Amino acid sequence: MQWPDLNAAFREVPLPQGYRYCQLRRVDVPALRAAIAEWHPDVSVGAASCYLEQDFYETTATFADEAQRDLLVVLAWKGEELAGFVSWDREPAQQAVYGRFGVVSPAHRGAKISTCAMQLGEAIARAMGAGFIYTLATLKVASMQLALEHAGYQLLGIAPGYDRERVAPGVVKRVYEAWYAKVLVPESELLRPDPAKMTPKTRELFQLLFPHLFQPDEPPTGAE
Repeated sequence: MQWPDLNAAFREVPLPQGYRYCQLRRVDVPALRAAIAEWHPDVSVGAASCYLEQDFYETTATFADEAQRDLLVVLAWKGEELAGFVSWDREPAQQAVYGRFGVVSPAHRGAKISTCAMQLGEAIARAMGAGFIYTLATLKVASMQLALEHAGYQLLGIAPGYDRERVAPGVVKRVYEAWYAKVLVPESELLRPDPAKMTPKTRELFQLLFPHLFQPDEPPTGAE
């Protein structure tokens, strides 16, 4: 599963007037690392802390016009000013894409860069043949949750303690995050699970998440 032609995706999902996309280049890494540290200092711990390290990009990222790796990073610029970035991981075995991490500069929030980034990720995923795209959203603020829901992503659950964040100076805690996803293939390509193979708790959650697939006349499982 190869990353597709990004120029086609950039044309499909243009940024607001005055902004432009650019795939990460080696020369951009120092500026990106410094920007992340400034824009989102809480990233110094937890899953995204690797974005502050030079070696992370050297071993993981797909640089423009270089060999493909599993991490794709796209920057948003306004003139010569870095305005934000977004990144995705490809998962070839599952033919899935994970919206891994992104940040918008405080000076450019409200410019709809995050909305474009979500749409861009979906366009890239579809172009490369992925059947599923997913991400996590913080529960510290509602803006990311609202943006994902507006973009058609479905809330699949809450992950308690999945990641660590600095919540106050010198205070690090495990945090709750929301899992969101979008299926990119027709429903006919999904194998519907058998309710008889679900525990009562699983069946209850399945009915809540996918009511259009639930048949009320199906007998409940006998599992305790």
